[in-house]
Amino acid sequence: MAKLNTHIVLLMIGILIGSIIEQYDFLVTGTVAALIWPHVFFGPGTALVTAIFTSVSIYGLGLIIRPVGAYVWGHIGDRIGRRNAMIWALVVMGLGTLAMGLTPGFAVIGSAGLILLSIFRLLQGFSFGGEFGSASTWLIESAANTKRRGFWGSWVGQSLPMGIIAGSGSVAVLTHVLPFAAVISYGWRILFVIGFLAAIAGVIIRLRLPESFLFEQLEKEKKILKYPASKVWKDKPLLILHLSMLNAGIGAAFWLNQVFGISYMSLTGIQATNASLANVYAAIVAMFFMYAGGILADRIGRKYVILTGMVLMVVLAYPYVLAIGSGIYGLAVAAQILFFSLTVGIAYPAQPAFFAEHFPTKYRASGVNSAYQISQVYGGGLAPILATYIVSVLHGAKFAWPYLVVLIALYGVIAIAGVLTLRETKDIQLEEMQT
Repeated sequence: MAKLNTHIVLLMIGILIGSIIEQYDFLVTGTVAALIWPHVFFGPGTALVTAIFTSVSIYGLGLIIRPVGAYVWGHIGDRIGRRNAMIWALVVMGLGTLAMGLTPGFAVIGSAGLILLSIFRLLQGFSFGGEFGSASTWLIESAANTKRRGFWGSWVGQSLPMGIIAGSGSVAVLTHVLPFAAVISYGWRILFVIGFLAAIAGVIIRLRLPESFLFEQLEKEKKILKYPASKVWKDKPLLILHLSMLNAGIGAAFWLNQVFGISYMSLTGIQATNASLANVYAAIVAMFFMYAGGILADRIGRKYVILTGMVLMVVLAYPYVLAIGSGIYGLAVAAQILFFSLTVGIAYPAQPAFFAEHFPTKYRASGVNSAYQISQVYGGGLAPILATYIVSVLHGAKFAWPYLVVLIALYGVIAIAGVLTLRETKDIQLEEMQT
């Protein structure tokens, strides 16, 4: 047992490092899109709120394309291995990030810069479509013979706050060290080059990790499906839909907090550097909640942990919106920390095991990737766009807040409805779900 745990720990560390790098590349783009792109890729006559809405919408493209990536990377993961899928996904992420960092601004190529950003953002999103499902499948399968799959899977979730700390933290440091004019001119691009170099390091690490023994067993028995991504949709469409409802709520909580939240704070007069730091503080606190959530997922069940986080999302919607729109920095920071920790911090760590345990090995990567990523079309990707649109149409926070409360609460209700349709999975045997 000690040898098995050592093997899982090493695998977990390797997967976590690669996932943090991919999260960094994806999340630093979100922070830069909300705070810096409005000053780089738009003409001098563009209203700030319009520039922010357009930038966040371009960022949202990377979320909306993720189901396509989920289908492709899920197919690859179920055909030639979870490790291979994650290696190539990270390669694509690194290239998309580098290209984005090298895109000229409005002063050089005008509105063409926005078109290029959109293309490279789609490339990023396509890559990220395979991250959660492939990582969850790889790690949960490797921990199949343990009673702590919820805990081990929660470390896939830990890459989220760690990526935020790296992404938002680097933006905060950059805006503190350099004058804002320098950040707009060239400083932000440094972060994207760092992301590309980190992706190369992540690929090297993943090349050294072992494949899932359940996948290797399936391969040895020659039971690999020819079209796993198509097959899972044919066999389990309702399961995919119900799981996606769950992640629509968690994804909306995350993106409304981490992307829309800081742009909303900036509209009330809070400086960009301070807004970025609020996300870092929230991520640090959420790590402790995620650790506890992973442990509780094995003790009381995945469903109860996820339900707790989503019920709190509904309850906290009203005070959260009022606090981040108050213009009072201390209150806004407290709101960012509490909302993120009590929603995403509690519910997200139980997701990897809960999703993976609903599908057999033959198309587990495809099922988990698809269920997780299709929710981005109407959840994570759409939520910050809708919120920013509401603020834009209603000309600021003064009149928009009631609609934002309803939006957040609605996503929480969608997640609760999805969870209630699903069975508890903490006591199932994964090796009995090969085909």
